[in-house]
Amino acid sequence: MRDSSAAKDLLYRRLRCLANYEAANKNLEKARAKNKEVHAAELLQQQACEKFEQISDKAKEELMDFKTRRLAAFRKNLIDLAELELKHAKAQDQLLKNCLSSLEEECQ
Repeated sequence: MRDSSAAKDLLYRRLRCLANYEAANKNLEKARAKNKEVHAAELLQQQACEKFEQISDKAKEELMDFKTRRLAAFRKNLIDLAELELKHAKAQDQLLKNCLSSLEEECQ
């Protein structure tokens, strides 16, 4: 649950960076149209782009780590479940054998 929440937060932060990048692109287009403060708008757009790419790379790494941890936990839980079912099946088998042997003794 904690990992899922962290993954959602990470994707939300990435989405906000994307929105900032798009806003910087619009501001750059407006600055070019007016031919005012173009250099400053280009710098802001470049910074927004770098931040977006950086958070995208980080998100990709963290999501792969999350997937690996999730699969490992799922595998462990699946093995535990199989072992528990096997244990119960053996107990059930032993109970049935005991019942069968007691019935055989009563019949003799």
